Amino acid sequence: MIRTRVTRSRESLLFALACLTLAALDPSGAQEPPRAQPDPPAAAPAPPQGPAGPFGTFGRFLDESLQGFGQGLKGAREQMDDLSGRAGSAAKDAAGTVNLRRPPSLVVGRERCPPAPNGAPDCVTATTVMCRTSGFESGSSVDMQTEQKCPAAMPVGPTSTPVDESQCWLESYVIRALCR
Repeated sequence: MIRTRVTRSRESLLFALACLTLAALDPSGAQEPPRAQPDPPAAAPAPPQGPAGPFGTFGRFLDESLQGFGQGLKGAREQMDDLSGRAGSAAKDAAGTVNLRRPPSLVVGRERCPPAPNGAPDCVTATTVMCRTSGFESGSSVDMQTEQKCPAAMPVGPTSTPVDESQCWLESYVIRALCR
């Protein structure tokens, strides 16, 4: 007779079940007469015990594991509720802050750039002044214009003196700015 793998595994399974069944039956309990036990304190009733032996132990293990798993899920859910509540309130605060601010806008005007201490035009100050007069906090210049200015000459006629270009200077203006 040829034994197959299925037959051997079936025999092993039956042998294991037989061993567990014999272990579950507690023959020592049948030999001793039951003893009279003192009354337990009435304040703490004992939890119901399942069957004795390996099946009872395995059942208690499953019950305790499922109970611990349920408590773990409850704790995780409470943490997620707390985090989502905090995230929601932070999002509301951020949305409220964003809604209070005006969107950036292009402002058109003409603001002279004052000379800086080194002699260069200070167009950052001119841009800030231009944006604040339009109701914004600050901004950056988008378009500038530079002009050459000279002192006024009095034309008297064809004999007037030409303008000396060494007396001329440059003036810069901010004419468009992106204000925030």
